[in-house]
This record gives sequence, C-alpha cells and structure tokens, in this order.
Amino acid sequence: MDNLVSIIVPVYNTEKYLDACINSILNQTYTNLEIILVDDGSTDNSGKLLDEFAEKDKRVKVIHQKNAGQSAARNVGIRYANGDFVSFIDGDDEISPDFIKELLAVYNSRTILSVCGMHYKRVVQQSANDVYINPLRNKKPRESFKAYILYLLAVDGRMYSSVNKLYRTKVVKSLKFDETLNFAEDTKFVLDYLALAEEEVPGGAIKFVLEPLYIYNSGTETSTMKKVATNWANWQNSYENLKMWLGSKPEIEESFWLRMVYLRWRGSNLKQIIKNR
Repeated sequence: MDNLVSIIVPVYNTEKYLDACINSILNQTYTNLEIILVDDGSTDNSGKLLDEFAEKDKRVKVIHQKNAGQSAARNVGIRYANGDFVSFIDGDDEISPDFIKELLAVYNSRTILSVCGMHYKRVVQQSANDVYINPLRNKKPRESFKAYILYLLAVDGRMYSSVNKLYRTKVVKSLKFDETLNFAEDTKFVLDYLALAEEEVPGGAIKFVLEPLYIYNSGTETSTMKKVATNWANWQNSYENLKMWLGSKPEIEESFWLRMVYLRWRGSNLKQIIKNR
C-alpha cells in the first residue's frame, strides 16, 4: 500500500493565490494525500475558499483558528497529521505535479530527508529563474554529520526553508516551529529535525532531487521577509541559535563551516539592505 503523505498549508489572507496553490496539490500525480489547510484567522475570503475545497475533495481537511502566526499554524497542522511523511507548502506558493512523487521516490530506510530545487518567481518584477538545482556532494566518510549540514548551509540555499522538502512524520511529531521567532524559524526547524532524525537513523542520508519542483512566489503581499531580512539582529540571533545547535565543543571542520555560514549570512544581509534602499 502506498504511503500516506500529509501536506500542511498555513493560510493567511492569500485568497489571490489559493486557487493555484491548492489545485497544484490536488493535481499531484501521487494521490494518497492528506491535505491539511490551516486558516490562521484570515480576514479576506481565504477561509471560505478553503471550505469550498474541502467540500469538493475528501482528502482536504480545514482547520480555522484565531490569528497566531505561520509557525503556530504549521504546529497545528503537525498535530493533526496522520501520514507517514509530511511536507509543508506556503499558501501563496505552488508545487509541480510530480513534487510528492519525486521526493518520495528517493526515500529508503536510510533516508532522513528529501529536498528538491525551486522555481523562484518574483511577483513584482514579473521574472523567474530556477534555483538550487546543482548537485551537492554526499557526506564524507569521516566527516561529522553537523559539519556536513554546516557545509550545506554555507554553499547552498536549499536547506534554509521548511518547504521544498519531505520529512518523516515520526520525527516531525516530536518537534515544533518556534512561535517566538519571526525570522529563520524555518531554518531552526530543519536543523532540529535533522539532529533528531540522525539520532533515529544514525548515518542517515539526505537525498536531493535537482528538478525545480517547488514554485516559490517572492514578494507577495503577505511576505514579511523584506522587512526582517534587513535587520542584522535577526541574522545574529539565528547565528546564536546555530551555535547552540552545534554545541560547545565543535570540531575544527565544524568551526570552519560555521564561520563560512556566518560570512554567507553577513553577505545576504548586506544584499537585502542595498536592495531595499
């Protein structure tokens, strides 16, 4: 029997994008899905539209709650997830028809996470390009797991987001998105997941699907990234969380890649400042 996959979608005032988002999920070539739509206190017609989708497809479950933020909405979705695997999709994004099929195809008993590339659409500029579609090396035999993760963070952008991934539900159920953060809460969740998953499956592998199967809409009306990304204090706080994740006695290679992550984040912050002047 095919594995059940739970797809969790937090929704807040994204009625403009919901048809494309939800239909892209309903039209997946992999059909054994549980689609959990969490209306986070929307004040537009989003909640009504979600209920209409639930009436049309029995795979859809809608949860309405008072506005508590995207992390809280995802945490509610986790609580209700019954699948063997979990994926997170944002309410103003879309996924390609083979998104679940391809992410699931690379899973085996030793896989702890599968990740795909992205199609990056700039809504305001009306431009697009494919990102995070280059092959990455596997973990070296004597390399620590955390050094490998830091290497991925330093050289590539596909590990930062909670979307574009397929997770083991058993591990996800033990975690929560940090509802006190408004920046890089995705990254913290992914890191926490990887640390716990590696305990569950020692030596487990991360599998990469190079095709840009996740369609990320940048610059939508509900996005707060522009504002928070220009504030270095947000990046610094994330870096302190990363150091705590790494531990008090890092290996030399771990310290090296930690420094590389810091430099990458410094550069990203400066780019955001320049872009928004």
